[in-house]
Amino acid sequence: MSVEKDIEELETLKVSAPHEITLSYLDYRNRKTTRLVGNTSKDNYVKGQHRTYEFEFKEPQFITRIQFSTMDYTDGNKAEFNCTFYPSGGESKIQVANANNAWIVRVNNFITKFSIEPPKKYLGDQVLTGVQIEGVRSREFPNIAKQIGTVENLRKDALEECRERLDAVRSKEDEVEKLQDTIAELNETINQLNQSKSQVEDELESVQERLTATDRNVSSKKQELSEYSARIESAASSIEQKTEERKQLSTEIAKARSELRELKENINLFPTEISGFVAQGAASIKKYSILASIPIIVLGLVTVDLYSRASELSNLANLPESISIWEVLMARSPYVLVCGALIASSYKLARIFITEVIRINEQRLNLTKISIIAKDVSDASEDGLSLDDAARYEHRTHLKRNLLREHMKG
Repeated sequence: MSVEKDIEELETLKVSAPHEITLSYLDYRNRKTTRLVGNTSKDNYVKGQHRTYEFEFKEPQFITRIQFSTMDYTDGNKAEFNCTFYPSGGESKIQVANANNAWIVRVNNFITKFSIEPPKKYLGDQVLTGVQIEGVRSREFPNIAKQIGTVENLRKDALEECRERLDAVRSKEDEVEKLQDTIAELNETINQLNQSKSQVEDELESVQERLTATDRNVSSKKQELSEYSARIESAASSIEQKTEERKQLSTEIAKARSELRELKENINLFPTEISGFVAQGAASIKKYSILASIPIIVLGLVTVDLYSRASELSNLANLPESISIWEVLMARSPYVLVCGALIASSYKLARIFITEVIRINEQRLNLTKISIIAKDVSDASEDGLSLDDAARYEHRTHLKRNLLREHMKG
């Protein structure tokens, strides 16, 4: 038998496949739970509670798949499925997770009844919308057995024909593989010849390029030789110019050295601009001024408060006769004492900070005066004298010590 004929017989063969098991094959069809089988109406929906919903067949059925359709159950909610097998009467309990609003169970066995127990839910309106049962009825099994025998015979015939054709294909593949090896060898030979040709062409091209480059080098060397001759002539003229510039630089260097010596001589004197001390003094004055402003502000606020509250004493005439004026004054005395203490302490602190600011400013003026005097005295005493650097440094150091001693005495 050919494979084509086997395929035609398989196409015409009608094999019984699992199909829907309707409500008519179940007992207790008046139950609302049982009416969920094959349900399409919203009136038959059952509220999902944490209890067992049981379904029982009139006679044992071979069930392949059971689907419980749900609403408002989230994916992953697990329900407990239980079924009773035939003829052993054994039971099987499994946990089924909800996926896409359905619990689906693969049974593939004869059963007499099954049940589902949904999980506990505290929020939401969960319902069971329907039950779909797929399987094969008992009276269909004799036909299925005949179909299985026919399919098995067709399978054996098809396998034998396929093996024969597979052997023929393999022999052809071997021949094709040999031809491909021959083609690959010929292609390799052609590639080698093409490579040899390209190598010869490359060598010829490189020789021509080297010849052209040699000609360019010869012409460039000639041009460089003429440029070197011109450079020699220009270098001879620039040497004379550089000699004149060197003489001028020597004169400028000597002048700069004399100015440098004068600057070094002035380094040992007091600087005429004491920028570092001035900057530090300015920072200290700013800090003390900020500190002095705090007690001054407190002093002003307390004074204003005293004057504003002094007007309350004008109402003493309206006091009852039972209250003495001395009692009012004694009651006001703690407030007056605290305000007086604040005024005194604020005045004292403000005076201290302001005095410090004045003292720092006087020191700045005194040091400025000392630096100016030191500069003038040093310049006047050295006028017309030929002193070396050591003697000049010693006299200036002695002058600075004396001036600082007199300043410290003040």
